[in-house]
Amino acid sequence: MRGLYNAAGSMLVNQVRLENISNNLANINTPGYKRNEIVVRTFPEVLLYRTEKISDKGKATATPVGRAAENVAIEETYLVNTPGAVLPTGRPLDLALQGPGFFVVEAPQGVRYTRDGHFQISAEGNLVNSQGFLIRGEFGPIALAGEKPEVDSSGNIYEEGEWIGRFQIVDFAPEYLLVKDEYNLLQASGDATPQAAEETEVLQGYLEESNADLARQMTDLIKVRRSYEAAQKIFQAYDRLLSRSANELGTLG
Repeated sequence: MRGLYNAAGSMLVNQVRLENISNNLANINTPGYKRNEIVVRTFPEVLLYRTEKISDKGKATATPVGRAAENVAIEETYLVNTPGAVLPTGRPLDLALQGPGFFVVEAPQGVRYTRDGHFQISAEGNLVNSQGFLIRGEFGPIALAGEKPEVDSSGNIYEEGEWIGRFQIVDFAPEYLLVKDEYNLLQASGDATPQAAEETEVLQGYLEESNADLARQMTDLIKVRRSYEAAQKIFQAYDRLLSRSANELGTLG
């Protein structure tokens, strides 16, 4: 039975890994996307004993026979916050960050963060992301008169030579984790305090690509599928053995 449970546990783990790789592949062309990775752990090992009964005294003794891990499981899914390659687009409202940090977004569910710099102008004249959420400057939303502002490497915004504002670009201390939210946005933990990313450079007319590498993701996909198929065959073999044992034991005597 242990082999049956181990095979089933492996199939469940590989199913989650397949879903994670599929999500990474689906966002391979999403600007600023950060891939997820899966951490797998084994259950704690246990010491197995063989119970033997001593007939003359009517007592039982336990003899150790070895150690075994019960099964495997998903321990966590973590965000890989490494930068992606920078792709030139020539579009004035496309911006990429060189260095640590995030743009600040005023989403309906609260303040969120992103590396996706594919921005637009709303009907009200404010700078927004692809979902229409406001992009925050140092003094609030960024209002623009046209779609061709000039942005310098420090994030200052100019229109016809006049200073309009500056992007609010923040970063977090390494001990604070960011988690994914909807629409390619990131959410900080409750006690995380954003800090100004003073050394980060802003590139106008560029977009940061996803950090999910197509070749690596496809290689991982093939390995996980083969692992799943192997566990599935083991599960089926144990199932046939158990079925055969039940049928043959039932005919004895």
